Amino acid sequence: MTKRVLIYARYSTDLQHEVSIETQVELGKEMVAQRGWNLIDIFEDRAISGTSYKLRRGIQALLRRVAQGDIDIVLCVTVDRLSRDMEHSARILKELRYRDADIWTVHAGAPVTDLEMALRAALSHELVEQIRYRTREGMKTTVRKGKSAGGLAYGYRIRLEYDAAGERIRGLRDIDEAEAKIIVWIFEQYASGRTPLQIAVDLNSRNIPGPRGAKWRDTAIRGHRRRGTGILNNEAYIGRVVWNRREYRKHPDSEKRLARHNDQDQWVVAEQPRLRIVSDDLWAAVKRRQAEVDQAFAKTNTNKLARSHRPQYLLSGRLECGHCLGPYAIMAKDRYGCTNRQKKLPIDHLGGIVCTNSKTISRAELEKRVVAAIPDNLLGADNVERLNREMAASIGQRQIKASAEPARLAAEIKALEVKQRASGKRSSSG
Repeated sequence: MTKRVLIYARYSTDLQHEVSIETQVELGKEMVAQRGWNLIDIFEDRAISGTSYKLRRGIQALLRRVAQGDIDIVLCVTVDRLSRDMEHSARILKELRYRDADIWTVHAGAPVTDLEMALRAALSHELVEQIRYRTREGMKTTVRKGKSAGGLAYGYRIRLEYDAAGERIRGLRDIDEAEAKIIVWIFEQYASGRTPLQIAVDLNSRNIPGPRGAKWRDTAIRGHRRRGTGILNNEAYIGRVVWNRREYRKHPDSEKRLARHNDQDQWVVAEQPRLRIVSDDLWAAVKRRQAEVDQAFAKTNTNKLARSHRPQYLLSGRLECGHCLGPYAIMAKDRYGCTNRQKKLPIDHLGGIVCTNSKTISRAELEKRVVAAIPDNLLGADNVERLNREMAASIGQRQIKASAEPARLAAEIKALEVKQRASGKRSSSG
């Protein structure tokens, strides 16, 4: 019987070239042709880490296809294309084993055994950890040498300088004089009593591009004091580069990267006077104003629990405006509305509003509509047909195994009887 095959290909990051996918697929096709197999479909994941599982749509689609019960082989160039995580590798292998499908690699030209999968997954996992460790240590060294280990902050530009081999020296920064003037102006305006929202409105009305060319938002200016984010909290502006304030860990369930605040003794700090934009006096004035704002807020919000826990609703963080694509959030009277319109951030030098969408909807009504729509979409004709196919395939596989079970059990009983008779003869002769 001709083997039915699925090919899987993946490359890790957007720093790698997409040709990697085409190369993997071509190698897989060549092997399928040489063996006389039947290629059923091709699945791929582009620019996503092999340590992910739920976030990889390609591998999830492949497993759903295998679940139909008519696939014999999943083919990839090497095992690490399937996964670089021990837990995920074992899960994928377990799923395929249950569906009577084998994993083959082009590199080995043979099926992957359980032992090989475990060993290669462990090696890949260790390699990822080593790379992560070396990367972090390298970034620490970079900061200590006075270079940047992160992205390009507003107010600076990349300094082009090359080593003896002609390679660009990374991490070098110079002050962008035009943006530096905007930063000083923002600090002065805030210290004089203006709010981040008022400052953002003013900048947008003057058609001044914000960080990465986007429109100015009050959050980009205000940021978070403890985390050192936002224009008003970036210590690089006083010539002090701080790295490793936070570390990111992948949540074991959602697989999303979540930030954790590091203790101050883990921070890497380097003094860089040449990067200073804001004077010490102006920086201190802003810090005093921030402290005053915090104290005033604390006096008017005495409920600590209410201050630390914003209400989370069914659709919190999941809605966007259909007009400007800005966030839709809870407004007054428990209604959702466009926050861009509420903050009235100008979109051009004429003072036009970012969004003219004034429509709001009650939270209860919107949640009711969404919940009501779920059954119709989940149990639509396409999904029902797919579920029926998967159920039929699963039942068919179980029936095949069940029909073979009596013969297997009879063979085992016969073998045990032979073994018992042989053991009885040895006992009697002794």
